[in-house]
Amino acid sequence: MKKICALLVLMAIYPVAAQAQRGFVAASTLPDLSGLATAGDGRFLAVHDAKNPDELDRPRVSVLFTPRDLEGVLYKALTVDWGDIDSSDLESIARIGGSNRYLLCESGDDGDPTYRRIFKARLQGYKLFIDDAVDWPEPIFNVEATAIARVRGQFYFVYAERDDNAPSTFINWAPFDPDFMEFGEFQSVALPNPDPENIVRAVVGMDIDWAGNIFTVASFDPEAAGLPGDPDFGPFRSSVWRIGSIGPAEAGALITLAEEPTRIATIDGFKAESIAVVGEDTEQQYYIGFDDENYGGTLRPMPPIDSAADE
Repeated sequence: MKKICALLVLMAIYPVAAQAQRGFVAASTLPDLSGLATAGDGRFLAVHDAKNPDELDRPRVSVLFTPRDLEGVLYKALTVDWGDIDSSDLESIARIGGSNRYLLCESGDDGDPTYRRIFKARLQGYKLFIDDAVDWPEPIFNVEATAIARVRGQFYFVYAERDDNAPSTFINWAPFDPDFMEFGEFQSVALPNPDPENIVRAVVGMDIDWAGNIFTVASFDPEAAGLPGDPDFGPFRSSVWRIGSIGPAEAGALITLAEEPTRIATIDGFKAESIAVVGEDTEQQYYIGFDDENYGGTLRPMPPIDSAADE
């Protein structure tokens, strides 16, 4: 009887440990998918927003496979040599053309100048190599959305601040040389929050398809909304948008925003933070990566645009 009472006391004090003893397991160990990019053949390269120095034991980058069966999404955390200082708060990733090269981008961590770097990485099999690292070419505060487009053979780097609770944010772009990690002069255009009644972070993810169409992710986060309680328990809400396109212009390239952005999806209960466009033309699919904080991460395809009902 004493042993039973002692066990009940321990279960009350240490509920997680007690659940493990009773046979419970975590529903998913997949970390948050703060940034997502296709790597071909059903693979994705993802970054996670682990902080330095408090979360040095957490993965920064993983390779994922879309489900093949009931095992679900498979992932493998990669060991990366970051050089002199470990990365912190990687919130976005941008694939350079159709190559095995990527930009892994720190967010700026709410203005901390220590963590404003962009890493050029190369994926070979299941190993990731850091080939270069530069400081962000512009002052940033908290960027969670980056992408790379190619216009008339020239690469362009595109990014947006998430801008909590702001009526709009800016989409910024500049010519980019991936070989030398050099950026040209930036231009920008203001993007109004596409759904201000339901969204407090206008842009937290971005990708650009082969035709130059720009897709973004917006989110409702209880922390940014000022809700009481621990924000890592939600509630969350997200939406996916086609906001415009990038194309040729006299100055090299111009981003033209749509008069009204096209809603691709509304996702209640989940906090999307990344989008990856897979394939070309009519074969395109749109995968969304989620960062549901205490609920872990997950990956889902979105319906084709033609069948997605605008709201």
